[in-house]
Amino acid sequence: MSKRIILGTVFSVLAVLAMLWLFWPNEEDRIREQFDELSDLASRTEDASPLSGALGIKSFANLFCEEVSLKTGSSKLFTGNYTNHELARRYGRLRVFAKSLDLRFEALEFQTMDEDDAKVTVRVLAWGTDKSGKKHGEDFRAEVLLQKLEGEWKFRQFAYLGSLP
Repeated sequence: MSKRIILGTVFSVLAVLAMLWLFWPNEEDRIREQFDELSDLASRTEDASPLSGALGIKSFANLFCEEVSLKTGSSKLFTGNYTNHELARRYGRLRVFAKSLDLRFEALEFQTMDEDDAKVTVRVLAWGTDKSGKKHGEDFRAEVLLQKLEGEWKFRQFAYLGSLP
């Protein structure tokens, strides 16, 4: 009887470990989740409350490294180096002037990845409507560098690669 209990226990533990291994998110999945989180926080519907926007700005800053570099295309408005809090404040000002914002990331391609750094190319779709109702938008490729800090992936650099038709 004791052999059955021991074997049953061993097989149960192995089954639980196999399930954890299968369903535990890998590093690429965790990076994808960061892009989804950034998309959710940066997007704004017309009926969003100012309070929800203010609360989202702190979470927005936490997605980035302390020092962030933006290299944009033809619009040099956001090009530069920022702290994560400066970038969040700039985003907050942009949000005030917009009726709606939509930021999406598609077609992620992992170029390099090691324990603490990752380089991803991604399609960025950014659209917005200003307070006067005028629509603005861009569809472009970007190279994104991420760094793993204290177990969390953070955005370190966004570099514009070119517009898409």
